Amino acid sequence: MTETTPTLGTDTDTTQAAGWLRVVPMLAHRWPTWLGLAFAAINLADTGDGTEFSFLLLLAASGYLLVAVLDRPRVTWPVLYALVAAVVVLRLFDFDPWPVLAVVAVLVVAVGLVRGQLRRPGLYALQSPAALGFIALGLAALYVPADIGRYLVAAGLLAHAVWDGIHWRANKIVARSFAEWCGVLDLVVGLAILMLVH
Repeated sequence: MTETTPTLGTDTDTTQAAGWLRVVPMLAHRWPTWLGLAFAAINLADTGDGTEFSFLLLLAASGYLLVAVLDRPRVTWPVLYALVAAVVVLRLFDFDPWPVLAVVAVLVVAVGLVRGQLRRPGLYALQSPAALGFIALGLAALYVPADIGRYLVAAGLLAHAVWDGIHWRANKIVARSFAEWCGVLDLVVGLAILMLVH
């Protein structure tokens, strides 16, 4: 009777391979987090005084409002793409996107209140005041000295990260993947403004 000697490292290699196979789906499942980190890195690559990130407050607030009024979370990402495209087109034609999108947000609030989506209880009813608050904070940051403005933008982004977290947990209004992406982006950029911009 012959004995076979176990190959050294085989069980360990198999266990490590199985561990990695479990990690990969977990990392892939967190794609909104990685996308948020990538967007934050791209945006922070060319940081000025910090107030240039006030547009993130406008985009986020407008996006949440539009999706709430449409009452279809599955259109969250297309709404974001449309808003970003609108900003790009407006800037290509030398139009400041702030007034245009702020007016659109006010019109969306009016439509949502008339049609009733923004009068529904819970998170729906909070969309209008929250969006108008974030937009007002972003606008205020543009009209005060930059030393104060950057702190307003940072505070707005950190507050919006909390708002994203509330939506992520509730899994309502916007797609959960969007709430995660937006929360990571807001948190990282908000903290970076506080730490990196002097």
